[in-house]
Amino acid sequence: MADFKALSSNQRFALSVVVPLLYFLPLAVAWFSRKNFGFGHPELVLPALVVGGMGLAIWISGMVFLGKSLAVLPGADTLKTRGVYRFLRHPIYIGINLTLFGLLFACGSVFGLVYWIVVVIPLNLYRARQEEKALQEKFGAAYETYTQKTWF
Repeated sequence: MADFKALSSNQRFALSVVVPLLYFLPLAVAWFSRKNFGFGHPELVLPALVVGGMGLAIWISGMVFLGKSLAVLPGADTLKTRGVYRFLRHPIYIGINLTLFGLLFACGSVFGLVYWIVVVIPLNLYRARQEEKALQEKFGAAYETYTQKTWF
């Protein structure tokens, strides 16, 4: 499935629904399951929520600066290098990971943290690699220069 251009419109639509649901699932499980706030250490809840809040801010900032270029599957018309993209190539994935970690840790969700490690992190790494390939193909040297000035 490395070549997203080869997918049918139905397959692209299905991925556009399934991928966001993969991010929502651990939050839903954490919400409906018993809570062990801070894994029995209530003093860790606030720092975990701060991490989650910072992640949410990065995530939203990435979405705002992408604007109409925001999509579940890779592909871009312009190279975004302003705002949070001046520092990070994948602020949405970083934000998703920080948000999920913070919220799942604050709730004390073992399932959620295991899911985050086993599903979400590999999914985001895969998606980032696919995006980087697509952007390298499209923007060539300009993208290479951009990667040298930014972090993940």
